[in-house]
Amino acid sequence: DTTNGCMSTGPHYNPAGSQEHGAPEDEVRHAGDLGNITVGEDGTASFTSITDKQIPLTGSQSIIGRAVVVHADPDDLGKVGGHELSKSTGNAGGRIACGIIG
Repeated sequence: DTTNGCMSTGPHYNPAGSQEHGAPEDEVRHAGDLGNITVGEDGTASFTSITDKQIPLTGSQSIIGRAVVVHADPDDLGKVGGHELSKSTGNAGGRIACGIIG
């Protein structure tokens, strides 16, 4: 849902409900923790694919119709500690772009 821009998308996709924020390679993490992307000087980011066993395209936990959000700052992947947002959002800053998967 993007009716209120990126603020409408809700929190990280976390169907397990009890996981903390982490890196894509961590066993314990939100399913929606997909890591960082690199943005060039011209503001363009690109990647060719994401492979992740926690975000299926079919079934009851499918990500089709869900949102992907780009944040303003690097995600600390729940590792830095000391900041209250590290274990929930990776202290990644505000939402600057989003779109619906599908």
